[in-house]
Amino acid sequence: MNQEQPNFNAEKMMKEIDDFTEAMHRRLNELDEQEARYEKRRKPLPEKLYHVTTRENAQQIMREGLDPSKLYFEDREVVSLSDDIDFAIGVARVTRDTSPQNLVILEIDTLHLTPSRIHNYLREAEQDNPDPMEAAAIHEVHYESTISPDAIKIIKHEPKNKFKYIR
Repeated sequence: MNQEQPNFNAEKMMKEIDDFTEAMHRRLNELDEQEARYEKRRKPLPEKLYHVTTRENAQQIMREGLDPSKLYFEDREVVSLSDDIDFAIGVARVTRDTSPQNLVILEIDTLHLTPSRIHNYLREAEQDNPDPMEAAAIHEVHYESTISPDAIKIIKHEPKNKFKYIR
């Protein structure tokens, strides 16, 4: 009986195993990085969130609250908040008079917010994006109601200039 031996190349098989192992390690590292990005989303809402506005608007907000219907540049009636002050500053810089001297940082006590009106968003990092506003992984919160002045206080902050967003 003449049985044909399968064409067996041990070196080729070991190379394929090594390549597969390397690809699996890369994929596991990617998944670990993705897990780290989503970790922020699983955490409970922070006690403090931030909204940045102009001095003029801040005076009215401290009297009447932060009303989403009065915000500019929103595609729907929500208040945009962030857990990152510098990101909130970058967002505010797309509005009217946004010289650093005219910006006011509002700290929002989230214990005053109605949970059913809160929508959490985690924007994933885009390392290849040259725009730092788009490249950062940010935890944003959209709030669909007016935030009472009782939940708001003005704070001072030295920007880290992570987001040098210029309109």
